[in-house]
Amino acid sequence: MAQMVYPNPRYRSVTAATGIGDAHDGMVYSAGTLAHLGQGQLKLFSVQFGQSIPELRGTGITATANVWQATYTLTTTNLDRPSQLGDNLGDASLRGIGVTIENAAYTSATGAQRAFGATQFEVADILSKCSGEFKIGSNPQMQGPLWGFPNYGGEAGSIATTGNAVTTSIASNGAIPIGREFRTPMMLGRYDSLVFELTVANGATLAFSTTTADGQPTLVWALLLVDFMTDVR
Repeated sequence: MAQMVYPNPRYRSVTAATGIGDAHDGMVYSAGTLAHLGQGQLKLFSVQFGQSIPELRGTGITATANVWQATYTLTTTNLDRPSQLGDNLGDASLRGIGVTIENAAYTSATGAQRAFGATQFEVADILSKCSGEFKIGSNPQMQGPLWGFPNYGGEAGSIATTGNAVTTSIASNGAIPIGREFRTPMMLGRYDSLVFELTVANGATLAFSTTTADGQPTLVWALLLVDFMTDVR
C-alpha cells in the first residue's frame, strides 16, 4: 500500500508533487463489438479513446455503421493510451471485474427487436461459446467461461403482451449487478500493460439472429472496479 500512496518517483511525471497522491474510487473499461459468424479473439483495453473499436464478424458481414459501436468514446473506454492506465489515471488496486453485453430494445407497438444489441438469443450464444482471460503484463490473472464474469450494470427488465394485445415493458440500469470480486486485490502500475482477451471457442462461430448485412452488432464491455492513486500537481 505504501507504494500506492508514495509511488516510485522514477515512473512519475516531473510535474507531480513529491511523496503524495490523490486516492479515489473509479472504473477502467473497454468494449469490443461482436456480430454474426464472429470467431477468434478480441483484445479489450488494447486500443485507446478516439480509435476504432475492434469487431469480430464473419466473412460477408459488413462492419457496423453505428457510430457508438465503431469508434471509442467515453461510453466505450476511458483509456487515453493503449493497454496502460498512464499518468492521467495513475496506479490502481483492482477490486473486481464484470462483463456487460449490450441489449437489443424492442418496439413496444410491434414487439419487433432493433437490429443491434443482443436479445436473449445472442446472449445465450455468447455465453455458451466465449471465454475471458484477464492479464497484467503477460501474466494471466483470471480466466474462465464468460458467464463467470457477471456484470456490474446494464439494462435489465422484461417485455410482455397483455390480454388485450398491448405490449408493455419495464427496464432499469442493472438488476442484481454483482460483478466478479477479487478476494485479493490486484495491483496495477500506470505503465503495466493490461488486456482482457475475449475468445470464441476454437472452431466455433457466433450465430446471431440477424444473419445478413451487419449481423446484429453487439457491444461487449469489460469493466474493472479500482482504487486509483493519481498524481497531485
